[in-house]
Amino acid sequence: MNMGSKSLNLSEGRLAQILAEKITALQVFLDGSEDNKTLIKLMEGLYPSEIAYLIQHLSEDHRHQCVMRLKDQFNAEILLFLSPSLRREVTNCFDISELSKILMHLESDDALIILRDLEEGQHQEVLRYFPSEKSRFFSERLRYPQYTASGLMQSEVLVFPDHWKVFQALEHMRSCHTPRFYDVFVVDASRRFLGAIELSTFVKCQEQETLSEIMTRNVHAIPMDWRQEEITFMFRLYELISAPVIDTASRIIGVITVDDVMRVIEDKVAEDFMHLGGIHASDFHETVRKTSLGRLHWLMITVIDVILISLVIQYFEAVLYFKQGLTVLMPIAAAMGGNSGMQAATVAIRALTTRDLNTLNMVRFLWKEVSVSWFNGGLFGLGLGGLAFLWFKDVRVALVLGGAVLFNMLWAGIAGTLFPIGIARLSGDPALSSGPLLTTTTDVLGYGLFLGLSYLVFRL
Repeated sequence: MNMGSKSLNLSEGRLAQILAEKITALQVFLDGSEDNKTLIKLMEGLYPSEIAYLIQHLSEDHRHQCVMRLKDQFNAEILLFLSPSLRREVTNCFDISELSKILMHLESDDALIILRDLEEGQHQEVLRYFPSEKSRFFSERLRYPQYTASGLMQSEVLVFPDHWKVFQALEHMRSCHTPRFYDVFVVDASRRFLGAIELSTFVKCQEQETLSEIMTRNVHAIPMDWRQEEITFMFRLYELISAPVIDTASRIIGVITVDDVMRVIEDKVAEDFMHLGGIHASDFHETVRKTSLGRLHWLMITVIDVILISLVIQYFEAVLYFKQGLTVLMPIAAAMGGNSGMQAATVAIRALTTRDLNTLNMVRFLWKEVSVSWFNGGLFGLGLGGLAFLWFKDVRVALVLGGAVLFNMLWAGIAGTLFPIGIARLSGDPALSSGPLLTTTTDVLGYGLFLGLSYLVFRL
């Protein structure tokens, strides 16, 4: 199952249809034939990403059957394109020796992704089948924090001493087994980082020039303890293709390339999207039991929210009894506040992720959101208050609804900005924690404001 010219043609714009036809044909074949050679030929020439797409759309039984029958031809890169839950399911089809054999063909950063996804303790069993040097290397890498530069980097890196000439570096590059590189890095005698040279520069230079003469010195190196968010920000800010990772003594220990950063960005976007819904990770391929248990915490927060709302309504029960028409209008203020708050929170979370929001512009951003909420709250408060007046022919009802909408939307703008900022300052995840806090406060405050204003207006 090597990559080749038979790969599906993406330029035709019919990828989904072609893959659907492939999936149907594969299912029919798995049900009706046990000819492994024909199955291998069916998969031959497809990219690992395409094979992963086919595998993940098969039923569980078909998936297991397909992987088991393709064991001898299985490309480890396929695992990188599967979701974590499916990745574990597929790796469980292999015994430890088989799994270690296919992982040894991956680049170090990719192999590390698979190893980290294995069940606790299982990666040590896999590493026993690795050569001793490789086993020690991965054991050390697994101790690095996962979401830092040291956990993200690729260890296969081209490093040359500064006194080498261009022809020496070119000869080494021709004979080395480094799988993919965009820059080479120059170091001193103590392996401390000095600069970098783009591959295009080698083509333009004289072979007798020394690397210290042609290298770029003003190159951004990444400390090994930097978090992934800082790395992606730096790549975006300086439009990098690759960057060296250095230890505390400025020695090069690895390199991070743009494909690694793109994977981090994709994972972060997916994670934040899931967190806004109160889900820690995608459960699309999980079992019913695990999916159900994973969503319970969010539903429990919702239960607490509605109980608090019920207590607020019960407290002002006399107001509703006195003016029963208010019951129809009660949800409006809470709904407007919730939507307004989520707009502000989404913008704040996005700005925090991209580092657009920081201590330099925090007050300005807060003031802008307060101004927007005040304007929108006044606009919708006036409009909804006018509709309430036309409906009930009572100016007091209009004042209650208009005031509740205005003040709840104002609070929603403030909370939608401050909650993500405060949670981020406390090293929490604003995408996961802001939603429940915001929803609870805007709902409770929306009902409380509406009923409280009703009590004041109709009892005075």
